[in-house]
Amino acid sequence: TGGISGTPLHLQVGDDQSSPAVAVQLMTQILQSHPAVVLGSSIAAQAQAMAALVGKDGPVLYALTPNMNPVPGSYVFATSAPTVDLSGVGVTYYRMRGITRIGVIVTTDASGQNNLESLQSALKLPENKTVKIVDIETFGITDVSMTAQASKMKASGAQMIYALPNGTAFGTALHGLSDVGVDVPVYTSAANFSPILLDRFKSILPKELTCSGASFFNRDRPNSDPQKKPIEDFYAALALDGITAPTVSHAFAWDPALIVVSALRTLGTNATATQIHDSIEKLRKFAGVGGIYDFGSNNQHGAGESGLLVLRNDPEHPGKITIVSKQ
Repeated sequence: TGGISGTPLHLQVGDDQSSPAVAVQLMTQILQSHPAVVLGSSIAAQAQAMAALVGKDGPVLYALTPNMNPVPGSYVFATSAPTVDLSGVGVTYYRMRGITRIGVIVTTDASGQNNLESLQSALKLPENKTVKIVDIETFGITDVSMTAQASKMKASGAQMIYALPNGTAFGTALHGLSDVGVDVPVYTSAANFSPILLDRFKSILPKELTCSGASFFNRDRPNSDPQKKPIEDFYAALALDGITAPTVSHAFAWDPALIVVSALRTLGTNATATQIHDSIEKLRKFAGVGGIYDFGSNNQHGAGESGLLVLRNDPEHPGKITIVSKQ
């Protein structure tokens, strides 16, 4: 839509192959060209590896995963709300339904450990003092079974389960729970609320599967809502590429790009990393598809619980999503 003051916008894309080592190699190569901004990675381990290469003068690294907590004031930013908020919304939702005993399933990689730490942080809030983790089960991201861990989870008496692995590993967790007959609500990452993924796992999905989702799932907004136009623009742009059911993965990339492009349109194509960093840090009340961004919060995400929804999958129609709670 016009590029940067008439200059066409081109994205130079590198594939980190889901490998931190490859991500570091790519980042090292990119740094030789002295870029002002780098977007990525979309996975915590890779993004953290890249962040370690960012100096005190940049470049700006905007990670496309919420599953990291950059140092306040640094040149590293992360998309969406922090994972402590993503987990906390679920804790609140189930606590208000009288559920206080929860089980946790995570992978042993960086994403899994970050998710666990974020959930534990959410449980330290005074309002959640009655909610306890009764069992934590882990497995490797490439493991093909976790039936033994699922049996322990079943015996723990957990009233609901946080199953936080993504993609194929999420399927491994679901298989394990299904194989031993666990029948309690399951709360997962919004990244798993992909119609394609849920349809693939439809035979093993729990009766109640929920997640914390981003603002864009709620399109029923008055024209006066500052998020109305950004969300409609988001849906319209993706529809042009044949994407009619956007996922949070689309939003995780959209808002950082929107924020960076907005800064460049103000500063010009020759903007330095420092100028772009300072521009982002000064953003207040910036309407995106994942919420209203305010970087005065000093958490390098700019968004929080206010932009989150609790979503529920329809077990009869996998991928059909219902909003069950709004912040």
